[in-house]
Amino acid sequence: MHRLRNITIRRFAKRDLEAFAQAIRPQLTTATLNMAIITDTHDRTKLSRTFYGPNGYWHVQEQHWLASELPIDWRVHLGDMVDGSEPAVLTMWRLRNIINDYQADDIPFVIARGNHDDNDKYAERNRRFAGSFHPWVYHDLVWEKMAAQVGGPQVTRHGLSVFDHGHVRVITLNTSDVPVHWIGGRKNYDIKKTLAVTADQLQELADALQAAGERDVLIMAHAPAMTRPGKPGLRFNGQALHDLLRVFNLHASGTLDCGTNPDFGGQLQFDFSGNTGKIIAYVAGHWHVEEDFTVNGIHYSLLNNSALMGWQHGLTTRYNRRWRRRISTPSEYAGYVLSLDAANRRLRLFGYGAATPKRVFAY
Repeated sequence: MHRLRNITIRRFAKRDLEAFAQAIRPQLTTATLNMAIITDTHDRTKLSRTFYGPNGYWHVQEQHWLASELPIDWRVHLGDMVDGSEPAVLTMWRLRNIINDYQADDIPFVIARGNHDDNDKYAERNRRFAGSFHPWVYHDLVWEKMAAQVGGPQVTRHGLSVFDHGHVRVITLNTSDVPVHWIGGRKNYDIKKTLAVTADQLQELADALQAAGERDVLIMAHAPAMTRPGKPGLRFNGQALHDLLRVFNLHASGTLDCGTNPDFGGQLQFDFSGNTGKIIAYVAGHWHVEEDFTVNGIHYSLLNNSALMGWQHGLTTRYNRRWRRRISTPSEYAGYVLSLDAANRRLRLFGYGAATPKRVFAY
């Protein structure tokens, strides 16, 4: 087990997570890649019984405690760590608290950038969009800390990260890859409303896929590239991202055109003719649901949000309303252990709280 700093978690959560750990521990081995994953904690200072609050940070600590009880290789957060709805100094404080928790012991971590993590939700309420983070904030607080880990992931200029575990390569994308220009004191894009990957990040992805060699590849991100009906899930380059994964599976080579948009367009080169691996799945959060679907042979697996979604709140998804989530009960949170068995080519998702207990997929 890993070294664990002194963490006190809530009694009901400890009882629930002890039972969860006991149930799944026999199914995890050191031969599998095991990751503790949460997404969309939407942490903020003010507590609400029907919506987000400081329990987002508590969920991170509870994930930390759980990871110490199981043979976990990586801790993962798939974005929207904070709600981004408070003054910048408060949101930055909450963000630092979460990052400090991930840095607190020897379990390596990887974090995907979420569309709420730049505090644009707060800035939307201000005439001059005041309170939105400059790009250096996320870079310094998150990406720099990820890259500095001993044995941690490689982190590219656009926030794509890569690590290998045996016959598996894990690539985490930045689906809020939005070039920032300040025009008359305002940002050119509202990042909360603009899910995107640039052509430059897609080139980084193509290079990381090519370097995977014989490895199969698991993709993770905050937002999925595609929807169940086969429509782009991103405002910019969702289809291009999906197509790049398709041609990787085909072991093809060529050029991908991302259009002429000055911020997101361009062409990229790819050559997967020497690769023998496949895309295992694309695992994401953002939609506040659980769902599994396949588009053109690419399996998309969506994870439920950890943040409390009160059943009376207008923004609560139908999926979460069915859970009738309540604070100080296991339904308050949702989290997962993802276990990849490369020898038997199985992806397993074990869920706790407002999550399906077990989902198993062949790849």
